[in-house]
Amino acid sequence: MKKILASCLVLVGAVSIAYFGEARAQALVIDGEEIADAKLMAAARAEKIVNVYSTNQTELMQEVLDSFQKMTGIQVDYLRVPTVKLYDRVLAEFSAGKLDADYANLTDLTLIKEWLSRGILAAHKVPWHDTIAPELRHPDGRWYYSFRSMQTIAVNTELVKEADYPKSWTDLYDPKWKGKLGTQTVEAGGSALTLFAFLRMKVGSDSWEKLAAVGPRTYATSAPMYNDLVRGRIAVAFGTASAFSEAIENGAPIKIMFPKEGMATFGSMGNVTSTAKHPNAAKVWVNFLTSKHASKFIAKQGVYATHPEAPRAQAAGYTFPAQSELWNISPDQWDQIQKTWPDEWRKIFEKR
Repeated sequence: MKKILASCLVLVGAVSIAYFGEARAQALVIDGEEIADAKLMAAARAEKIVNVYSTNQTELMQEVLDSFQKMTGIQVDYLRVPTVKLYDRVLAEFSAGKLDADYANLTDLTLIKEWLSRGILAAHKVPWHDTIAPELRHPDGRWYYSFRSMQTIAVNTELVKEADYPKSWTDLYDPKWKGKLGTQTVEAGGSALTLFAFLRMKVGSDSWEKLAAVGPRTYATSAPMYNDLVRGRIAVAFGTASAFSEAIENGAPIKIMFPKEGMATFGSMGNVTSTAKHPNAAKVWVNFLTSKHASKFIAKQGVYATHPEAPRAQAAGYTFPAQSELWNISPDQWDQIQKTWPDEWRKIFEKR
């Protein structure tokens, strides 16, 4: 487990909180937003630590972690594990009565619902619960998205002329893209299924058939697809804007497109665990993670935060579209499609 030690708290900018030692605890207020009241802060500081189990890469979260520890004086023990392995680990620890996590998240709505059915996640509503879009939170505060990656299109600029840049998802129905388009299969995970749900629900009910007709190369995981786009084995690909941005920052000849119909997003969601040993520190962590203050650090990584006033994501010189241009699958929609649509997708794309 990677342990990140807390630094000493100082009074910075628009932050209001008591100093350590004998000082009376005060509310944690940053940029005019109360993240935790005085009672919660006092209880959280007394617990001193919060154990976080997360699917989010440490590099993505580092500025959030640093700021949280600096502003609260609460140490974070941060364990990063991929979704399926983390689901299994939490389930095993919980069943044995030995769950160490005070907070845990996943990137799969189906698995999150399994955790809920087993009582693993507690109910805790963040202060801005009612202003968060319904599809980004559980109605009773059992989970919240922490960040979302945008699914979009990118082209290899050495292979695609500017005049041919796709401005719409439907532009990729053109036969000229035959054998030149790359995409992940629906087995790749929740983000891939969300993208194809967006295409079918928002772009066109026959979008799968039209895309299959151009014979895209399909990939079980994302890394080989991104590698093929960078090396010119494919000319255009569907994927996350944050991954495309990272390739651009590393010198790849790639340009990100923002189709006129909008883009899909998918990310990680979680909350305080029902067996948390440090429940108050965990509540402060969730409040902080979804706050306007933390949103600015998340946006710098090319992904979207949950707070309704979160800034636009940005990376590699791009400022990404406003949240109003994004489509987020709701839990009800997910329930309707996740059992049957993957089989339908396979039948359509395997016919080509």
